[in-house]
Amino acid sequence: MKLSLKRGQLLAAVCALVVSTAVAAGATPRHAQVPEDGWITYKSDDFGYSLYYPSTFFEPQAIAATGEPKTFLSPDGKAKLVVSGVDNQEGISLARYRSALLDEFGGYDALDYSPRGKSWFVLSGYRGESIYYQKVLFSCGDRIINIFSITFPTADRAFYEGLIEVMEDNFRTGRGTDAPARCRSQS
Repeated sequence: MKLSLKRGQLLAAVCALVVSTAVAAGATPRHAQVPEDGWITYKSDDFGYSLYYPSTFFEPQAIAATGEPKTFLSPDGKAKLVVSGVDNQEGISLARYRSALLDEFGGYDALDYSPRGKSWFVLSGYRGESIYYQKVLFSCGDRIINIFSITFPTADRAFYEGLIEVMEDNFRTGRGTDAPARCRSQS
């Protein structure tokens, strides 16, 4: 079953996180400093997610004043980290969203890792000479879809796997006072 145009547009916007090469321009990102090891936290006030990432290996790119996605590049430009949030206005389910990504968008043919939970799933595999890892979290009573994705050269797998483990474990949705106001008022 094909998604409606609106759902298709929603999925296209989110899928662009994995395959896009465009860099947003505009406002300065908000960061919270943490230990001296170079890891810092980026937080989205609009969608409530936070990402703990190694600032020595990923440089934040300029961010559009009005939105998503947030892009970070390795100094050599070969690895790309993207985080984003999307309002799930049509109430698509986690299972349907995952299915639509796999069925209706390219680039998931060489999938080799795909765990899932009650409110999240991961898609990871190979695209040409690159590895991709995408984690999707539903939050705010399934009203927000949060996405963490990274692509990097296959030759650098050993280096990036350790970083990804820490980043994805610490990619969190907003809860309580950290949740977007629209989620706190509707809970």
